[in-house]
Amino acid sequence: MNEVKTYLNRVAEAVETILDELLPKESEYPPSIHTLMRYTVFAGGKRLRPALLMAAYEACGGTFGDRPALAAGAALEMFHTFSLIHDDLPCMDDDDLRRGRPTAHKAFNEALAVLGGDALCIAAFEVLANTGNISLIIEIASALGTNGMLGGQVVDIESEGKKVDRATVEYIHKSKTAALIRSSVRMGAMLAGASVDTLEKLSSFGGRIGLAFQVVDDILDEESTTEQLGKDAGSDRERGKATFPAICGMKASKQYARELVDRAWKDIAFLNERGDLLHRLAGFIITRIS
Repeated sequence: MNEVKTYLNRVAEAVETILDELLPKESEYPPSIHTLMRYTVFAGGKRLRPALLMAAYEACGGTFGDRPALAAGAALEMFHTFSLIHDDLPCMDDDDLRRGRPTAHKAFNEALAVLGGDALCIAAFEVLANTGNISLIIEIASALGTNGMLGGQVVDIESEGKKVDRATVEYIHKSKTAALIRSSVRMGAMLAGASVDTLEKLSSFGGRIGLAFQVVDDILDEESTTEQLGKDAGSDRERGKATFPAICGMKASKQYARELVDRAWKDIAFLNERGDLLHRLAGFIITRIS
């Protein structure tokens, strides 16, 4: 586990250096939106998505720290932060805390939070465009659109307070959360020039660990405190969210998360020692409920 934390810290340091370079300075006019962008992007977080990108990039022959991979990792953090800002809005989940401090609309105001999230999304596409790799743009656009994150968010909102089946919960989680994590892995492989067969297996790996990540999040929302999570604990239950514990129970949810990671490990067995970091990062996801 120490190896995973060391790698996450290494990726975070490298990606945050690029983010500091790419994001407008707080002094740049208009300062309010640029201050909000930096407030949210540099609020902390494990930087798991850039780490998965970089680990996949290395597994497929890339070298840690190559500028295109770091830039793509920085773009992933911008996309992820944009989604969190909007997810926290009063018209969505109406959360007060994110990563242990006030959410963007609480620290600033709702209108600026909407615009700040939009600005991060647009800036991230600009970063990817500057890599000259159009396939990355197509990949992330698919993960974020109505067949991905946005579609999942719609069904998530429409399912609140309703009795839904497991298939609906799976759809929400695969679309809203797993799609971006899957793309993180895929983008690393694509940047390294992975073969079609390798990309297919890594896609399956990314999808499984992305779903496991959200199942674990559902569990932690029930079992952890606000202080441990850095956000409002128990909020899913209070809002009647469609979650795995609500549908399947806690024991079955934990078992499912572990099964997903076990299957993900099998997906990348062909990488042998080259897949070690990916293997460890997948395992890290379920250590949170061990």
